[in-house]
Amino acid sequence: MTTGTASDILTLLAGFSLILTGSVLFSRTAEHLVETLFRGHPLGMRVLGILSLSLPEALLPLMAFWSPKEGFSHSQNASLDIGVGAILGAPSFLLLLLWPFYLFRTGGPGENLPQSEQLRREIPALVLALAIALLAGMTPSGPLHIAAAGVLLLLFVISLSALRSNPASPPSPPISNPSRLFRETALFLGASVLIVAGPRVFLAGLFDWQHIHPGPAPFWVSMVLSALATESPEALALFFLLQKGERNHAFQIVWGAIGFQLTVPPAIGLLLSPWNLTLRHDVMGFVLLAVLVISRVTARKKP
Repeated sequence: MTTGTASDILTLLAGFSLILTGSVLFSRTAEHLVETLFRGHPLGMRVLGILSLSLPEALLPLMAFWSPKEGFSHSQNASLDIGVGAILGAPSFLLLLLWPFYLFRTGGPGENLPQSEQLRREIPALVLALAIALLAGMTPSGPLHIAAAGVLLLLFVISLSALRSNPASPPSPPISNPSRLFRETALFLGASVLIVAGPRVFLAGLFDWQHIHPGPAPFWVSMVLSALATESPEALALFFLLQKGERNHAFQIVWGAIGFQLTVPPAIGLLLSPWNLTLRHDVMGFVLLAVLVISRVTARKKP
């Protein structure tokens, strides 16, 4: 291993650590602040909760596509490959790992999931969103990409408007301790710095490494490491919620994040990059489509 390669890997891992730490802190503190500041507004809590868990994932592809303006030295193809890897990594982690884990812990789709109605309502829109993103990647048309991005954002807004609060799960008592609120706010601001600095360091290492190892490897590295770094809060939250028996809350975390990841980040890619997808991008996209279709088919009506 050359000195340059070792340095690039260390930079990459440093960025990974910053993103991981920032994502965990950001999600934890944002959730607490949302519960405190939006007490009594279930829809507002749900919407902001989704965004607090998903914002770190959206920043990495956003910075990857903006990187030519930020002084990074790399080709446009490298920017696209790494950005698309970050976009596909998060939903792949959710649909291929966390969603099966949820099903395993709760009995599987054959047990008449209480959320079956929600799955039947939301999955077709997500299939449509992902299909639009993949089809748009087959054409270089700028106006078509802008229109496709608009449709994806509209589908996300529609999914939020269809949210329904669960009257069986009333909110917990509000936090009245000012010192705790101040501490949570300070941690939130610190985490915000980390989730902005982390992707910059991560991308610097990955772009430098891409010069030495061109080809498909940076795409897979971006997809795997970005997913591990940014989806850890969802994984931890899912594990602890299932341990406490809060199945509905765990379900909403997983599918709230999936709904965001399959609409907003692809829209960012459509707007800020050439979005000329290659075979490896399409293969991962079609794998996610297959998982969505299977989940929709196995979602049974309650007896």
